[in-house]
Amino acid sequence: MNTIGWQRYGVAALNRFSRSILVAAGMEPAAAGTVSDALVQADCRGTASHGLIRLPFLVARLVDGGANPRPDIAVVTEASAMAVVDADAALGPVAATYAMRLASTKAAQAGIGAVTVRNSDFIGTCAHSAMIALEAGHIGMTWTNGHPGMAPWGGRKNAIGNNPLAWAVPGGSGAPVVLDIAMSVVAGGKIRHAAKTGSAVPTGWIVDAAGNDTNRPEDFPQGGALLALGHKGYGLAVIGEILGGALAGAAMLGGVSQWFTATDRPTGNGHFHLAIDPERFIGRAEFNARMDALRETLHRTPRRPGVEAIVLPGESAAEREAAAHARGVPLPDEVAADLARLSERWGVVMPMASSD
Repeated sequence: MNTIGWQRYGVAALNRFSRSILVAAGMEPAAAGTVSDALVQADCRGTASHGLIRLPFLVARLVDGGANPRPDIAVVTEASAMAVVDADAALGPVAATYAMRLASTKAAQAGIGAVTVRNSDFIGTCAHSAMIALEAGHIGMTWTNGHPGMAPWGGRKNAIGNNPLAWAVPGGSGAPVVLDIAMSVVAGGKIRHAAKTGSAVPTGWIVDAAGNDTNRPEDFPQGGALLALGHKGYGLAVIGEILGGALAGAAMLGGVSQWFTATDRPTGNGHFHLAIDPERFIGRAEFNARMDALRETLHRTPRRPGVEAIVLPGESAAEREAAAHARGVPLPDEVAADLARLSERWGVVMPMASSD
């Protein structure tokens, strides 16, 4: 196994760098900022598999024609509490941000807003768009389909995406409750991150082309498959395919192209976004008080031996994000090397690593 080196980089510097790279690749500055924020936020919150490791692939999609650097995103149809959006092959964070803001606007008017998106691209981390609803004090949800990378329950070949889902909930006086999960045992990006850094993966995450358990991440792109998070994960993946694919009028199952290999082809991804305004249901103050009571009760639950603390989803990520803003974002040397190559190609100055 390789020894992995790490260096820290300032959050603002990484955002400026990645935004500038995306602008150089043809994006408008505001949209480039949205994508950059999604990538850097993922690294800050500890989801390195969805962070800047993906920037070279997204740039390739823009350059090779798989994604549209300047999309004309349009509302196809809408009513008071719903809308259907055509993303015009926009990068996923751009389409998802547009859709969640629209869902949140409708929630402010009707109490709830549901928006489907078709003709989108790879979305990356779902938490980024779900958390946009928090700006208005709303509950947000993002669910997307994807290229088949997961075997159905009992299968040994890829047939369905791991179709990740994220919820973001105002946390009262504490951190927002943010749940961001794939329906496989682990996200495919974590397998690719392990391969990038020369690490093995635990048995039970993937199978090889013959359907056998393996801890070699390189077996995944060579005909292997992610394993579903039990029959429940598989069932949820099917629901995600229905909401993000069938209901949205987007590509489904094998009709969704692989975003990081077929960089010249649109992925056709779809997503489903939901925003809920607690004010219209129970009142924001009452909801916040209930969230505080829920948090306190769970925190005070007696712990098993060796467990330091019981936390709610998103609390640990919020602590990591605060630490990243204070001390810098830790990036593996392999990812920094990829960024340096982008720097050289596009003439954008690479951020300096901190001395810490």
